Amino acid sequence: MIITHDGPKVIFEVGVVDHTCLRCGNKDKSLFYEYASTFDNKKICYCMSCIIMGRSDSSNPIRGINSEREKMMLNYHLDFDLNDIQENASDKIVDAIDHKHHLLLYAVTGAGKTEITFKGIQYARQKGLNVAFVSPRIDVVKEVYLRLRDAFKDAQIDLLYSGVKNVYSHMFTVCTVHQLMNYIEHYDFIIIDEVDAFPLPDEPLLMSVILRAASKNASIILMTATPTRDMIELVGKENIVTISRRYHGHDLTIPKNIYQDIEKYIKKKRAPHKLISLLDGITARDRKALVFVPEIKMLEPLKSILQKRYSRLESVYSGDPERMEKVQLMRDNQVDILLTTTILERGVTFLNLDVIVLSAERFDFAQLIQICGRVGRKIGDPIGNIWFLSSEKTYGIKETIRRIKAFNKGQAKL
Repeated sequence: MIITHDGPKVIFEVGVVDHTCLRCGNKDKSLFYEYASTFDNKKICYCMSCIIMGRSDSSNPIRGINSEREKMMLNYHLDFDLNDIQENASDKIVDAIDHKHHLLLYAVTGAGKTEITFKGIQYARQKGLNVAFVSPRIDVVKEVYLRLRDAFKDAQIDLLYSGVKNVYSHMFTVCTVHQLMNYIEHYDFIIIDEVDAFPLPDEPLLMSVILRAASKNASIILMTATPTRDMIELVGKENIVTISRRYHGHDLTIPKNIYQDIEKYIKKKRAPHKLISLLDGITARDRKALVFVPEIKMLEPLKSILQKRYSRLESVYSGDPERMEKVQLMRDNQVDILLTTTILERGVTFLNLDVIVLSAERFDFAQLIQICGRVGRKIGDPIGNIWFLSSEKTYGIKETIRRIKAFNKGQAKL
């Protein structure tokens, strides 16, 4: 189904015409597959780029619905008052809607970015503008949806991601980026949270999908702690708002770099002594540890080594069917140490948390910045500890430490 504008009528068109996909906009011939159909005696071409959304082909029609805009008075509730810096950013978003331009919100992790958008969402819906809050990550989409539903208690908010489709009116939507393939020039105000998260930077088609879902005069808000040149070019240097402090006002934790070749220990099935020393200290202080590894295959051998010493330990990765349950066990104080891949670099918050990054030399700058953002997010525990265990000090490690120090000094310039 494709949602467009111009009045309440239904259109039917085949999904693929001349190696162009109506749904996702793909024009790359290598991403189409052709075969001869014995049923209707003709060649059929289908798009492999958006096959995850169901098949779009040259034979079967896609239903298109022309939708209408509707003004809606929405009130929202916040449990805290925005500080002056947050309030200024919030006003800049409203100004971007008014003047129909894009905006980059360059903010440290834990700056309260979601809450900063609330005034803009309220303003856009009062003007009858369609709103989409999107992210590349399902975990982030779920978290944002709950926070928006809690703040805008009387609003009907659509929720769309793989396997879930709760739709009211297509006027206020929270969804993954892929779901925007179902919309053409429909949204007038689009907020992209974690715009730097996989797979958005690696799939140029996805940014095209966002731009196609935006109406001609739409405002797009990009939110990230690690902006790229492409993001700056999209919004223009004059349309960047920087927030270098968290909502609670405390400095960001500066990581400590420790030399240890973790993978050498794992291959020998030995406990890395510096890691053990850190974990002993963390558990002795009744804190939790989130331990990041660069690849899934390191999880099980490391878990088998550490479980001999720590009984309240679990591991989690993207394909883990018990992922959500294990994260909840950590929140419920049933787990003290959680081994993880970068799947938990975003979208999770734990109280009294310290972070250890193993083989930190194998993580890039953007990943390390996000991982560092896991600690000190709660006002009751605003600092926390971060350790990088690495065999060498790479650009990513050095740039992460440099950028965090710059944020703390209010000097985080692009």
